[in-house]
Amino acid sequence: MPGLTEYEDDVYAITKAYFVRGTLLDKTFFKLAVGFTSVEELAERLRATRYGVDIGSEKITGAKELERALMGSLIGLHYRLMRIYSCEGVLDVMFNRYISWDVKAVLRGKAVGQQYERILEGLYMRAEESLGRRDLIVRAAAAKDLGGAVMGLSGTEYYDVAQEGLKIYESTGDPASFDIVIDRFTVENIADIAIKSGEDEDTYMGRLVLSMVDEYNLGLALRYQTIGLPASQAAQLLISRGNLYLSPDPLRRLISEAAQPPSYADLLRRTPYGEHLQGEAAEAVVGSVASFRLHLAEGAWAAAAMECPVLAALVFLVENEVRNLSAIAFGIENRVPKDEIYGLLRFPT
Repeated sequence: MPGLTEYEDDVYAITKAYFVRGTLLDKTFFKLAVGFTSVEELAERLRATRYGVDIGSEKITGAKELERALMGSLIGLHYRLMRIYSCEGVLDVMFNRYISWDVKAVLRGKAVGQQYERILEGLYMRAEESLGRRDLIVRAAAAKDLGGAVMGLSGTEYYDVAQEGLKIYESTGDPASFDIVIDRFTVENIADIAIKSGEDEDTYMGRLVLSMVDEYNLGLALRYQTIGLPASQAAQLLISRGNLYLSPDPLRRLISEAAQPPSYADLLRRTPYGEHLQGEAAEAVVGSVASFRLHLAEGAWAAAAMECPVLAALVFLVENEVRNLSAIAFGIENRVPKDEIYGLLRFPT
């Protein structure tokens, strides 16, 4: 996204990041929030925080509605930061993830026969509106069927990857096929920009963003069977550049052996991710990479003080906060016991 950064003022951007970090919610709030009796009560409490601007004054009673407001706050913050300082383009390419999330939602929705209005209800759209690219999503969502939605992406960077996803979907019948190829496309782009900017496992920014490559590869290796992908095809879809601590070769071996999650857990124990491993279920195995990244993000303020990594760190921390708040909202809405909701939350360690 060339030309989006207006000022390239690192001091102003980083100072702003330090200010926003001071507004992050603490564990006390989350311990109280899981005990709220309604999404409306959660929304009311959040009006007194920095999320209040995006929540607005209208009553919010549904979890999805609250999640959209929270995501709007995250995307708005990320957009403002990257307009001030792009961190050699890393913040810009990370911003594309929000558009990718909406593209995936449209294609999954079309795959299961959802109508235009239903699809729009599930989209965030804040990133597209910020960049003046709303038509990208609307054309695809308004298409008559899945093939038309893919064609609606022609002329955009998502067209080729959507076609690839369509071929895989026609083979597997699982709408998650689109997630695999679009996530791969998005994470590869992030890795390419980071590497081009000189980031690697020896730099703080490199460890933050390149952990996303390992997270993608690990997630693919653990879910390809449920989607119906042949092992050989799954191995080909692994990202082979920008890997941080997980080389593709051991993952390919485990894929070829149809290994179960405990085998991947054993692999992680030989990496820094092992310190954050809390169980051997697939979700816990992949979650260890996210927990590692959160740990890095929390430490950036001391280890990389007044440097670019704190901007990416803030994005990851706020994104996790939104994830936690959304989990609470959906848990309350579905009457999940508060202890179970709290167990779903993820905090920096």
